[in-house]
Amino acid sequence: MSTHTIGRDEIDQLAEAGHLDAAARDAALLMTGVTPDSRQWQRFLSHLFLLLGVTFLAAAAGYFIAYNWDVMGRFAKIGLLEAGLVGAVIVALRADSETLIARAALLAAVLLTGPLLAFVGQTYQTGADTYELFRAWALLTLPWVLVARWRPTWCLWLLLVNVSIALYFGEAWRPLVSSFFYQTAALTHLVVNALFLVAFEIWGRERVTGGGRIVERFAIVLVLAAAGFLYMHFLFEVRERSGWEPIVAIATYAAVWFVYRRQRIDAAALALWCFGGIVAAVATVGKILSDGRAETAAFLFCGLTAIGLSAWAAAWLRNVNREINAKAEAA
Repeated sequence: MSTHTIGRDEIDQLAEAGHLDAAARDAALLMTGVTPDSRQWQRFLSHLFLLLGVTFLAAAAGYFIAYNWDVMGRFAKIGLLEAGLVGAVIVALRADSETLIARAALLAAVLLTGPLLAFVGQTYQTGADTYELFRAWALLTLPWVLVARWRPTWCLWLLLVNVSIALYFGEAWRPLVSSFFYQTAALTHLVVNALFLVAFEIWGRERVTGGGRIVERFAIVLVLAAAGFLYMHFLFEVRERSGWEPIVAIATYAAVWFVYRRQRIDAAALALWCFGGIVAAVATVGKILSDGRAETAAFLFCGLTAIGLSAWAAAWLRNVNREINAKAEAA
């Protein structure tokens, strides 16, 4: 037996046909769950404010110590950070691991680990580079991230990994800045984030809660951005470009389209895919015309390309969304 679910498109069609007035349309959107009710808004806002509160408190601890660095002794500094860290872990241990408060406490522990590592490095002058701090931050907090099984925590961890990679190439490879440097950095980001995305789609899809699919989409943004950088480098670095860059970029975009259009259809992922493709297409048109000394025409045709592809993407994504709704109704 199938359950028929009415979506926004069907309600809008009924309203356009004159079967529903404005009040009836709003009531239908509320009854079908398209428009959230007061309880859903309250739940969303409570989660949002808890997440923001934890983040701001952890940041405040670091800024407080930095501002009072000359006034506070080193034991007071490390005591404050460790008290916050231990307190967050105790809250997580005493609360049910499936509750939001436990996961928020683990997020606080992950956030406080960074300032603690920075304090140790600054006080005892360990000589570690900045990328090593972020690398240690990511490695030390990975067990808490796994235990939390919460998407905001995973987003933070993935951000730490990418920052550590970027700082590694910016610091350890600084004397070797060249075309090969940028290519290797972008390719490393692409491979790491692609592997994470595949692993998370396989392992974390059903095991990690909270936040919808923000982790997967954040990883998709990073993958597409790295692929786009490779393509832009090939497009504009004429003297030092490599032929494999557009191949890797096109293969990446093709893989994202295949997975999220044919295997696990996801309108948001496809919207990101469209955005990246539009940027690449506009850049290509601009490059071709500017090389031909047609700067004025380049601005015109870049604008027309962006408008045309955006209109096509909007229509295509609307059809994709209708297909998703149709499959949900037939399920």
